[in-house]
Amino acid sequence: MKRIFYKLMIVFCLFASSALHAQASKIIHQSMTLDGAQTININVVGAKVEVKPSQGHRLMIETKIEIAVPSPRLLDFIVNQGRYNLVKEIDLATNELTVSSKKTNNVLMVKGKECMETLSYIFYVPEAVKFANNSTIQDLSTE
Repeated sequence: MKRIFYKLMIVFCLFASSALHAQASKIIHQSMTLDGAQTININVVGAKVEVKPSQGHRLMIETKIEIAVPSPRLLDFIVNQGRYNLVKEIDLATNELTVSSKKTNNVLMVKGKECMETLSYIFYVPEAVKFANNSTIQDLSTE
């Protein structure tokens, strides 16, 4: 009887621990024209930003989104609502392109509790364009 009890406890613990670490993730892609820009500034909300050189004349951005809820449908919904869209602004006087988060995102609430989200970016910048600045805001929950 004790063996069955211990086996059930182990199975329960395994299921409970896997439920605690469940999350949904998605990768989205965006591209932007440079509109004659010679330098790029990045001002996004996220945990990690990587800048890599690329061929071509467009800025390509890969965004990895993870939310601490195991609901791909919820993640698809908030992605489709534009929560993670980036916007560009060009300064014609200095030929600088600034890419920034669309807006300061409100805290994501699920069933009355804050849902942690993690964003990481890879910017593929054309080799002819100079990378100038990265102003990444690390903590999404303090805004």
